[in-house]
Amino acid sequence: MKNLADIAPFVRSAAPYTYNGGEHEGTRVGYTFAYHLFLDGRGDIVVDNVTYSVEKGTLIFIRPGQVHSFHHKPGFPLDSYNIYCDLWERHPIPEPRFAFYPDPPDRSMLTRQEACPELDEFPPKMSLSPHPHLIELFVQIARSEDAPFYAEAITGSLMRAFLLRWYNSIKSAAPNDYRILQIMEEMERHPERRYSFEDWCRKCRLKKSYFYKLFKQETGMTPKDYLLRMKMKKAANLLLESRQSVTSISDNLGYDSIHYFSKQFASFYGISPTAFRSRNSLPRDLG
Repeated sequence: MKNLADIAPFVRSAAPYTYNGGEHEGTRVGYTFAYHLFLDGRGDIVVDNVTYSVEKGTLIFIRPGQVHSFHHKPGFPLDSYNIYCDLWERHPIPEPRFAFYPDPPDRSMLTRQEACPELDEFPPKMSLSPHPHLIELFVQIARSEDAPFYAEAITGSLMRAFLLRWYNSIKSAAPNDYRILQIMEEMERHPERRYSFEDWCRKCRLKKSYFYKLFKQETGMTPKDYLLRMKMKKAANLLLESRQSVTSISDNLGYDSIHYFSKQFASFYGISPTAFRSRNSLPRDLG
């Protein structure tokens, strides 16, 4: 299990881009960790079938293997700085960065991912407008690729600083609505339970639409996305800290099908449960 302080970013690419309907903005799968900071325009980003509205100051975080696409509103092209990077080690084959629909992704091209609960806390969307120091640092990274000397070392160091400072900003702005906190705590303790919107709304004494809005406002995620994150977090812990079979872990997390569990796990971590356990488990003494 890794901590965020263990990351060693390698920035593959960092540059400005304008999303205005070009052919490379359609459905694609990224092989790297991707960060998009929007400086102007309006539109939507679709990530794994979830739509996020974006505007000036919005940061979008896309993980390796996630299906995504960009959609600007007519007359409002999206100007952004984009950073694509590896976090745990430099991938031996730095290109390509994407697989474009309808071509299937090559899973061997996915950058390495590790079980890191702190990294899991980063939301897929966050406004950096209240954090100008983060915007300034992000732009610095995007401009440092052109440094005449030590560009790779500079961008890697700045990216590490950005992620650590971003994490601090998230923790200092943690959810504080007691109604949402109690639902989050229940999801974390018992991600295997079969929840419904009606259950959550009844416990919070909120109408469905307002509960959904408040949950996203407090966490940056939908309730369904947060629950999936808690399931994947528990699955990773069980794979590394127990001898339970993948089938048993799937059952314990409330899945009816091991195939569906494995598919969700691979989509989240970029690797199958079996391969994840093999890669991250410490060698056991044979004596």
